[in-house]
Amino acid sequence: MLIFNTARETKVSAEDILRQAFADRLGAGVHVSAVFTDSERSGAVGIAGLPFRLPAIQELLKLPAVAALLPAEAGASALFAANGEGTELSLYIRHAGRAEQTVAIPKATASEALAQLQAAPGWAGILNAEGEHVIDLRSPVPGPHFAVNLLLGNRLQFPHPLQTTPKSVVDRFGGGSFRSHAATQVLATRWDMRQEENGFPANRQFYLFEDGQQIFYSADPGEAAIESAICRHSQNATVISYRTRCGLEITRTIFILPHSEGLPLATEIQQIEIANHGEGDRRLRLVYTGMFGSAAPGALFEDVLYSNVIMQGGVLQDSSGGVAAISPDYYPEGGRHDLRFHTMIVHGAEGPLLPREYCVSYNEFVGTGSLHRPAGALKLSSILHRKGPGFFAVAGEVHIPAGSVVTIDQLTGLVSDKSGAPWSETVLADEVGPLLARFADRSAAESALEESSGFVREYGKFLQVSSGDRDFDVFVNRNLPFQVLYQSFVSRSFCQTQKGYREIGFREIQDLYASMYYFASMGRSGLVKSLLKEWTGMVFEMGYAYHNFFWVGKEPGKWSDDALWLVQAVYRYVMLTGDLEFLDESCPVAGQETSRPVFETLKAIIVYSGRISVGRHGLPLLDFADWNDCLKLDDTYLNGPAKEERYRKQLQAGGVFGDPLDSDYSESVMNAFLLKVAVDELSVLAARKGEQDYAAELERFGAELRGRIQYHAWKDNFFARVLFNRYENDEYTYLGAAGDGLSSDPASDGSYFLNSFSWSILSGCADEGQITVMLDTMKSHLMTPFGLKLVSPVALGRVSSHTASDEYFPGDRENGGVFKHACMMAAAAMFKGAKEVLDTELAAELGRFGYWLLDRIMPFKTMEDPFAICGNPRFCTQYNNSETGENIGPMLSGTSTWLTLSLMEALGIEYTAQGIALNPILREEQTEFAYTLKLGGSSYRIRISKPEGFRRTQDSTAHMIMDGRTLEGGLVPAIDDGLSHEVELRFRG
Repeated sequence: MLIFNTARETKVSAEDILRQAFADRLGAGVHVSAVFTDSERSGAVGIAGLPFRLPAIQELLKLPAVAALLPAEAGASALFAANGEGTELSLYIRHAGRAEQTVAIPKATASEALAQLQAAPGWAGILNAEGEHVIDLRSPVPGPHFAVNLLLGNRLQFPHPLQTTPKSVVDRFGGGSFRSHAATQVLATRWDMRQEENGFPANRQFYLFEDGQQIFYSADPGEAAIESAICRHSQNATVISYRTRCGLEITRTIFILPHSEGLPLATEIQQIEIANHGEGDRRLRLVYTGMFGSAAPGALFEDVLYSNVIMQGGVLQDSSGGVAAISPDYYPEGGRHDLRFHTMIVHGAEGPLLPREYCVSYNEFVGTGSLHRPAGALKLSSILHRKGPGFFAVAGEVHIPAGSVVTIDQLTGLVSDKSGAPWSETVLADEVGPLLARFADRSAAESALEESSGFVREYGKFLQVSSGDRDFDVFVNRNLPFQVLYQSFVSRSFCQTQKGYREIGFREIQDLYASMYYFASMGRSGLVKSLLKEWTGMVFEMGYAYHNFFWVGKEPGKWSDDALWLVQAVYRYVMLTGDLEFLDESCPVAGQETSRPVFETLKAIIVYSGRISVGRHGLPLLDFADWNDCLKLDDTYLNGPAKEERYRKQLQAGGVFGDPLDSDYSESVMNAFLLKVAVDELSVLAARKGEQDYAAELERFGAELRGRIQYHAWKDNFFARVLFNRYENDEYTYLGAAGDGLSSDPASDGSYFLNSFSWSILSGCADEGQITVMLDTMKSHLMTPFGLKLVSPVALGRVSSHTASDEYFPGDRENGGVFKHACMMAAAAMFKGAKEVLDTELAAELGRFGYWLLDRIMPFKTMEDPFAICGNPRFCTQYNNSETGENIGPMLSGTSTWLTLSLMEALGIEYTAQGIALNPILREEQTEFAYTLKLGGSSYRIRISKPEGFRRTQDSTAHMIMDGRTLEGGLVPAIDDGLSHEVELRFRG
C-alpha cells in the first residue's frame, strides 16, 4: 500500500518525536533542533539547549565524527545536550522499548562540536550601530532574502531618472545581478527555482593563482586556506573581507557609480584590495568573471539558441592591444543601442594597467573543471567567438611587495541611447574612454563611494529619530529611508526574487508618498514634480490609467484603483511644497498627442471613477481587479478602452455624459474608500486654487458617496469588500462581512478583508461605533501572532474561476497571509483614528493596536528568532505566512512606504497649508521622544514629553513652544529659512 504524505498534512515533527523520547530532559521552554533519522520518521536526532531556534543539528551532522555516533537501528532516537556553559556535550540514545543510554563522546569530537555550537548564536550575524548587517560567510543563513543587499545608482540630475536609475542585487558572496534602465540586464539575472540564486553564478567573482595553483576563489569562503570571511551589507554598498592563512587580506567593495556627464548610463564598480601581510613579495594572477545579460531575455523562455546566435564576441582595445572593455556585439538593431561592457584596471607600482588576456566562452573557461575550479583559467585564449552567451573573463598580473596593498577596479556597465546623450558608431569608445581615464586614478573609486554614501546620508536626514531604542532608531534613520529611495526608481521590479520583467506599476506611485518628503528635505522638490508628471502622463482623457509602464504604457484601465492613487500623491506634494502652480502645468494625455493641465487630469479621474465606471450602488467598478491583484471576480470585465467604447455607444443611444455605465459588474468598496479620499483632497486643492464652486461640488459629492458606502457596504460587523450585481436570485450580494456566504471556515460567519477596516478609517467613512465593532471582528478573524491577515479563509472559487484561494495554500500571500503592506495601512488608520475618535478608551486601544502592528513588521525584529522568522533584518519584506510566521518575501512591496507613513502619523507629522500639524500618538509607556525634521536648509528639533499612559492633543493639556515662543493650534510653521529651530511639545499629567 502506497501512502502519499505532504508537508502540511504531516502531523508529527522530528522535534515531537524527540520530545516524546526524552520528555524528562526537554522542558517546554527548551529550544530543540531535530531531524528524522530516516524516511520511516519513527526516530529523530537532535540537540537541546539552544538560545533560539537554529538548524544546529543539520550543521553538527556535517561533521563526520558526530554523524558516526548515531545509532544504526531504525526507530532509535538520539539527543545531544550541551551544559549551560557550553563546555560539555552529552549524547543520549533511546531505542524503541528500551531504557535510555548515555554514550561517551570522544574528546576531540566533543571539542569540534562544541566549537560549532558556541558559534551558532552568531550565525545570523549582527546589526551594528550603523544599521549594517555583518555576516560570517561560513555560517548558514535563514532564507533567500536574509543576507542580501540592494544597490542604487544616482541619475537624479539626468533625463528620465524614474526609468534609467540603475539597480543591483548583491548576495553575501558578492553574487547577484545588475540592471540599468527599466528591465535591461547588465549582469545576467538567472531564472531558477532556487530563490537563493538571483544572478548567474560567475557574476562578480574572481580567482587568484600563484605559481600555477589556484589559491583563492571569492565565492568559496569555506576553503581550508581561508582563515576568515566576513560580509558587511551597508546602505548602498557591500564590503566583503577575507583573510587567508598565507598572509593575504582581500577586501571587495561593491557599489554603483553616481552618474557623471559623458560616462556610461550605468556602471557598477567592484574595487578589490589585496594586502600582503607576509614577509615575501607575492606575484599573483587575478581572473575576474561575469555573464552579460541577454539583449532578448524573452527568448530565454522559448529559444535559447536565438539568444546566442544574435550576438558575437567583441573587445574594445587600446593602441597597445590592452583590453579597454569586453563588449558583446548584437546583430538585431534593437540590441545595438544597449552596449554592455566590462573593464579591469590594475593599480600597480607601474601605474594603471589594463588586462592582456580575455575569454568569452564559458565552456572554454570551465573546461573539464567546475566554476569553483575552472580548467581554463591559467591562460585565457583571447579568441572572439561567433556566438554567445555573454560570458566574460579577464586576467591580469598583480605584484604585491611585502607589506603593500594593490587595488584592482572592476567596472561593469552599459552604454545606452536611453541616457539622452548623442549616439554614434563610436559611442562605446566615447564613453568607456573617459571612464578609464577617470579611474586611472586609484582614488577615484573612493571618491565615488563617498559621493554615493553622502547622497544616501543626506537623503535620510528628513526624519532622524531618537527614541532610546537603538535598533529602532538605526532602522528608521538609516535602512528604512534607503529602501523607500530604492523603490522610488524603476519601481518594485528588481530584488532577490523579483527578477522578471515586472514594469513600474501605476499604483506604486505610493512609494512617492514617502520619498517626496525626503527629496523635498534636500531641496529637490523639482524632482518630485517631474516624477509626478511622468505618472500623470499615463492617464487617459477619460480618467483611467495604464496599469504599468516602462517607456510605453500597458494594460490601460484594466485595474480599477490605479488612477485614484495619483490624487493622493499630488495632494501630498502641494501640501508639502505649497506649489499650487503645479496644478496648472501641462501634462500629456495617455494615448493621444495632446496635453492638459494636471488639475484637469485629476478632475477626469473623479468623473471616471465616481460617475461613469460605477455599479448599481453608485460605487466604483472592480474591473479585472483592484489593489488586491488576486481579487478577480468578473470574468467578463472590460478594460479602459473597451469600457470607453461601450460608453460611447451608450451616449449615442441617448445617454448623458456622467451617467453610470450600464452593466452588472461588481463594485469595489475599497475603491469607493479611495475615491472618497480623492474627492476630499481634490476639494481642498480646488479651494486653495480659488475654484470654490468646484470645491463645493466635490464636498457635496463626497457626502453623497459616504452615504452610499454606509447604506450599501456596512454589514453589521464590518464593511464589505465587494458588492455583487450579477446574481439575479441574490445568491451572493456582497463579499467580506458576516453573512456573505463565502467563508471557507465552517466556524466563521463570513469572510473578512483587512483593507475594509483600514480604508474606511483613512477615508473618514467609518463612525466610532463601527470602528469599535470592526476591532472586535478583526481580533476574532484576522489576528495572528505575526500580524493581521489580509483576508480570513474565503471560498472565492464559488464566485470566480481564478482567485487567490485557488492559487495559494491557506496562509500564503493573498490567501490569508500577513500582508505587511496592508498591515501598515491598518497601522496608519489606527493612529489616525486614535486622534479623531471621541472615546478616549477607544483611542488608546487604537494606539496600542497600531504599535502592536509596527512591532511585528519592523525588519530588525527578525534577529530575535532569525531561523524561524527569516526575512531580511534591514529591509521590509512583503508578507509572512500566517501559520508559521516565516517572512516569505519578496523584499519589495508597499510595506516600507506605508511603514514610513504610519510612523509619520504616529509622530504627528502632517503637512498642511498652515504648517506642520503636530499631533502625536506615542506609546503609552514612552515619556520622551525626540526627532529632527529637515526642510531644505532648515531643521526642526522636536521634543515630546508626557506622563506614562495615553495622551493626545485633543483631550490633554498640551503646551507647544518653538524657539522660546508659544505656538497655538498645534501648528509648527514650515519655513525654509536656513535656521535650526527647537520645538517642544509637553503633555501635562
